[in-house]
Amino acid sequence: MTETCGRLKYIELENYKSYKGKQVIGPFSTFTAIIGPNGSGKSNLMDAISFVLGESTRHLRVRRLNDLIHGSVVGKPAAKSASVTAVYEMPDGEEIRFSRVIHNNTSEYRINGETVRIEEYAAALEKIHIFMKVKNFLVFQGAVESIAMKNARERCQMFEEISKSAELKEEYDAAKLEMHKLEENATFNLNKKKGIVAERKEARIEIDEAERYRKLQEDLTRKRMELHLFKLFYNDLEIRRIREELKEREEALATEHEQRQLIEEEMKEKRRELGKVNRDQSSVEQDIKKCEQKIGKKRPEHIKVSQLLRHVTEKHKESKKSLENAKQLHSTHLHEIDQLEAECEKISGLQKEYEQQQTKKSLEQGINLELAESQLTEYHHLKQKVAERTSHLSAVLDNLNREYNEQKDLYDALDRKKNEIESSLKRKETELNENKKRLQKLLEYIESSNRAITEQRETEKAIREEVEEATRRIDEINTELEAVVCQLGEAKVERHESSRAAKKQELIENLKRLFPGVHGRLLEMCQPSHRRYQVAITKVLGKYMDAIVCDSEKTAKECIQYMKDQRIEPETFLPLDFLDVKPIDEKLREISDPPNVHLVIDVIQCDPPIVKKALTFACGNALVCETVEHARFVAYHTGERKKTVSLEGTLFQRSGVISGGASDLKARARRWDEKQISSLMSKRDALQTELKEQLKHKRKEAELRTIQSQIKGLDTRLKYTLKDKDSTEEKLLSTNEEEMTQIGRELEEVEERLGRAQTKMQELQISVNAEKAKMDTVEDTVFHDFCVQIGVENIRQYEDRELRVARERDRKRLEFTNQLQRINNQLEYERSRDTEASVRRWEETVSSEKVEIEKCKKQEKKINDEMEQEEQRKCDLESRIGELKSRAEALDEELAEVRRRLVAKQRDTQKQQKELNQCEARLESRLAERHSLLQSAKMEDLLIPLKPGAEPIAELESQLSADPENGDPNTEEMARIYELEARLPIDFKQLDKPLRQLSDEKEVNRKAEEMQNQVDSMLNSLAHIQAPNLRAGDKLGNVEERLRSTEAEFEDTRRRAKRAKAKFERVRRLRYNAFMSCFNSITDNIDPIYKSLARNPGAQASLLPTNAEEPYLEEIQFQCVAPGKRFQQMDSLSGGEKTIAALALLFAMHRYNPSPFFVLDEIDAALDNTNIGKVASFIREYASARAQIIVISLKEEFYSRADSLIGIYPDIENNCLVSRVLSFDISNYVDTGEQ
Repeated sequence: MTETCGRLKYIELENYKSYKGKQVIGPFSTFTAIIGPNGSGKSNLMDAISFVLGESTRHLRVRRLNDLIHGSVVGKPAAKSASVTAVYEMPDGEEIRFSRVIHNNTSEYRINGETVRIEEYAAALEKIHIFMKVKNFLVFQGAVESIAMKNARERCQMFEEISKSAELKEEYDAAKLEMHKLEENATFNLNKKKGIVAERKEARIEIDEAERYRKLQEDLTRKRMELHLFKLFYNDLEIRRIREELKEREEALATEHEQRQLIEEEMKEKRRELGKVNRDQSSVEQDIKKCEQKIGKKRPEHIKVSQLLRHVTEKHKESKKSLENAKQLHSTHLHEIDQLEAECEKISGLQKEYEQQQTKKSLEQGINLELAESQLTEYHHLKQKVAERTSHLSAVLDNLNREYNEQKDLYDALDRKKNEIESSLKRKETELNENKKRLQKLLEYIESSNRAITEQRETEKAIREEVEEATRRIDEINTELEAVVCQLGEAKVERHESSRAAKKQELIENLKRLFPGVHGRLLEMCQPSHRRYQVAITKVLGKYMDAIVCDSEKTAKECIQYMKDQRIEPETFLPLDFLDVKPIDEKLREISDPPNVHLVIDVIQCDPPIVKKALTFACGNALVCETVEHARFVAYHTGERKKTVSLEGTLFQRSGVISGGASDLKARARRWDEKQISSLMSKRDALQTELKEQLKHKRKEAELRTIQSQIKGLDTRLKYTLKDKDSTEEKLLSTNEEEMTQIGRELEEVEERLGRAQTKMQELQISVNAEKAKMDTVEDTVFHDFCVQIGVENIRQYEDRELRVARERDRKRLEFTNQLQRINNQLEYERSRDTEASVRRWEETVSSEKVEIEKCKKQEKKINDEMEQEEQRKCDLESRIGELKSRAEALDEELAEVRRRLVAKQRDTQKQQKELNQCEARLESRLAERHSLLQSAKMEDLLIPLKPGAEPIAELESQLSADPENGDPNTEEMARIYELEARLPIDFKQLDKPLRQLSDEKEVNRKAEEMQNQVDSMLNSLAHIQAPNLRAGDKLGNVEERLRSTEAEFEDTRRRAKRAKAKFERVRRLRYNAFMSCFNSITDNIDPIYKSLARNPGAQASLLPTNAEEPYLEEIQFQCVAPGKRFQQMDSLSGGEKTIAALALLFAMHRYNPSPFFVLDEIDAALDNTNIGKVASFIREYASARAQIIVISLKEEFYSRADSLIGIYPDIENNCLVSRVLSFDISNYVDTGEQ
């Protein structure tokens, strides 16, 4: 730190915030760091420094000064006062004590113990370069980040505060406002002067125009007189010519009327004849209807009989098939019986033949093998001997034979049972085949029944749909017909029109034919969206209801001229290109209170859409309301007055006029319904015709019921047939199959047992043969000699031959017996089946069905004959009605021909009448034209010249002078006026002779148009002059006087504005110089400071004003380029980079207005260790060179670089924080590196 600067030596605190009692902190070295844990009171020390140097209470984190006294935060203040003293040491060693004492919620300032005013206190601080307002001596916690986040405008305001240019802001704004005000006054006086100069020029022009105006008026009066006299002259000639033509037309019209009456009589006669034919036709139609009814009644009977015949025929076919099957089954049955009887006889014969053969063989063998008595005795003796020797073998053999015989009996029984089972199985197969045939017949019947039911249902569906459609349509037709008849009844119109209405309709048709631009009457092209609006719409439309809509004004004029020529009553025209239609006020559609308020234009439908403009013109912004009260409320109590109408026809005008529904309003409203009469009557006739056709379809209900009954019968029969089929399938077939299955199982079981018995027999036979072989050995030994004697090999040869023959005979006999038994059983079963009864039953069924078929055919033929008879009668009646229709058509053609002649004659009559009307209209038009010319002349004060010696007619003078607003005169008065005008002796000799000798009407019109154009041109000239000011000379003198006064006022204002501008420039220059002095100083210092902080020469920092002429009015741009990075906006820099940039700006501002010491609170909060080292090194250098630095820091990397440390640590006394202070000089350790 330089020797020219003082330094902060001590801070003495007494009961200030967390510092209890009196504590002396210091001495502060060149670079002092204040450290300590959070909440120990470091920031309170920062607050104490700012407090003693004049900081206000709102920046000290308290609401009242007394809250700064120790213990106040817990409600136990340590004393009634508190104080902070800063001991400042001057370069020469002198100490100055700056104290601020709190007492009774106020503070007082003291210098060296002497109380001073705050101004003196601030002045003493400013002497040592400490400014209370600028706060160039301290940076609060978070201020660095705040500076980094300031926008360009806020940065500009900060520069204004540092440079003190903000102190000139009020004077600058006042001077600028006064300068602008005086400049506006000077501009106003200049414009005022220019306006007065223009008025002077205009006054001079008015003097010239007044003279020209008088001359034009005189010429106009002369031309008007000449034009009126010219028109009256040719009007008089035309009136005389038309009167002669009118007389000829009246005679021709009378002749046409007589011829028309004759044709009308002929038409009446044709109508009477046509009425008789129509009545006959109606009678024949009734007869046809009766025939159709009879045919309709017979048709269900015919369908019923036809269905019955078809059913019986199908049934008869099935019965015949069943009969053939029964006959075939019976024939097969008889054939099987014959076969069985033949087979039985055959087996009986074979048995008899076999017995005879066996008897013969026995006789032959008995003779050959008979033994002698001695041999027989020996045989028995030997036999007894063998028995004795083989007694034990005989016992075994007897047992084996007994068992064998038992198995043989079992085998035979099973074999018989097997035969019985096979017979039973065959019978069940026969029953199953018969049941299948029956089931097949049932299925065929079901199929044919389903087919018949399907056909009947299709027929029934078609007829039912036809009847239902007819019924539905009849209801719809009756409803529509009722509505149409009701509408016709409400309309109370039978399509006869009055003569006047007919003429009006004829007029519209003629105008449409002659002038394509005519669309029709407004009434005919519009329709209320609902009948409830008819009265209201009728009231609103008023006279425009019958108005004729056309495309242009030209068409309207041509139509009016045509009507005048035809002497037709006047009509109102609405030319679409001429109408001035005001736009619809859309806000009116948003009215919701009262409800159901609509624009009249919105409840009317129009077709074609082109007439929408005319309808809008007629309705305007009129509103329709539900009731009279609603209409009155909307009209007069919703802000701006509106035109409203209630549904019953009460109209409220914006002017306040209220008109109720007239007595004929409802009658007029019914005209909306009259438009629909023709279409309603056509619709009624069409509905009645369709109703007749639908009634014909509806009469098929009887036929439908018959078919439904037949379907019901078929369904019932089918139901029982299905039950029979199900029963056959479930009971008979299933039972048959189950029984056959059971029999099959029994047969298998029997065959299995039969096989086991046979196997057992074979086993026993082997055992028997073994035992017999043993016995045969013994027997061969005993009978050896005997066998030699009788000549056999062994005794068994003799015995076997005898026994074998007997056994063979028994077997053969048993076989024949079994065969006969089996055939007899089967024959008995076949004879028990009575197939002949089935044949008889089916023959009876076929016979009865034949009778029924013949009966149905006769009944069907009878109904057919009756229907054909009615059809023939119907055809005859239709032929008759065809003749009557032909006659009616012929009469229609004859009537049409008479009608055409009548129409032609009416057309001729109308033509004559029109020509007469046109002639009368032309006369009326000419008379009206003459009246109009005379009246116009009177109103324009033109004197029509009369013949010499003639006197004006007094009565005519009074009529011509009458006020048009008093009402138009009636027809009689007009006729009397026209007569008086005809007697008026006008002197046409006053008109130039060439103007009285024009013969061609076109030439007359051209000349009149030429004269009118001259008058119009003169009128136009007068209109442009606009009644000149005859006192223009006086006006000119007044303008000259005002011009002189304005010029003097303008010069005075211009001088004052010049002085105000000079004053403003002086203040602006002072403010600019103060601001730029600070700005330039900071701009010069910020870049080297930023480079020093970043420790990199590549770092860049700059400040740029957006307004070079007056930089304090706009923004200051702060731009930094961090080392090794490209240019970025301040918002894009990292937290550490922003802090470095903000510190560069802080130290640059400190250099502009340096204080002897600089207090910084936690400026290293957002820095990393690298940046902390850079900032700490910079601050150490800055402190040694420029100012004492006191820093509050929590980071060792930072505060380890300081010269001394002041440690703050917390202590608690009576639940209140007390800050304790330690100080330590580390300057000796920084250089040596000791810890």
